[in-house]
Amino acid sequence: MSTLFNQEAGPQPPRDVRSPVEILSLLKSIQQHRDHLTITFADRAQKFQSFIVQIDSDTKTLWIDEMMPREGDRFATAGEAFRVDAWREGVHMRWHCAGVQRLMLDGVPTYCSPLPEEMVYHQKRGAFRAPVRRSMELAVHLGHAKREVALDGTLVDISATGCKARFPGDCTHQLPPGDLFERCSLELPETGRIHLGIEMRHAHYDSGSDETHAGLAFRQTPATAQRQIDRFVNFLQREARRLEKEDLF
Repeated sequence: MSTLFNQEAGPQPPRDVRSPVEILSLLKSIQQHRDHLTITFADRAQKFQSFIVQIDSDTKTLWIDEMMPREGDRFATAGEAFRVDAWREGVHMRWHCAGVQRLMLDGVPTYCSPLPEEMVYHQKRGAFRAPVRRSMELAVHLGHAKREVALDGTLVDISATGCKARFPGDCTHQLPPGDLFERCSLELPETGRIHLGIEMRHAHYDSGSDETHAGLAFRQTPATAQRQIDRFVNFLQREARRLEKEDLF
């Protein structure tokens, strides 16, 4: 049965994963959900995006797509080592790659590397995260007190402590991790618009949908607004439980 409604344990310290079976399972989950990879080359500040296109457990190899921006391909082709970060359901996973080989896979340029022998697994979120139906179209507004940033998007999911939102186009350059947006608001059903601060956790651009998906943590949340968020999350959880029970019959 789905574990959608299990309350996650609180945030855990990072742990090293060395079991080949567990590493393979984590990588396959990232691949199946098309989660983006953030790639950082040693001694370079710029970050690049890619995703896993194939995993071969027999040859113990991992294939990733060409990188965006394309300048990353030049560094990878030159054999530079890099770090890979991925996020899945509130878990941050990362590993290091000593280098890749540029090869054609089904006629498409890709990069092949051995499966990592070690990964860092860090469960950062300890609150239930409830998905929000796209049809609800609940608005999210981000405003910055010190920079001229004003972005409008929609909720993807929400918990008592944060949310995920989508914004049209590529706005990752406006959403640096750790930045605090003091002039923000969320639109909730019946409640309407609530105001609070938001800290940027991570953001990546999906070229297929031409959207930026951002992980946001609530900050400076007034008590009244927190109660409204909690009620909405509980409502979504009850609805999801109801639909899950109906699916059993």
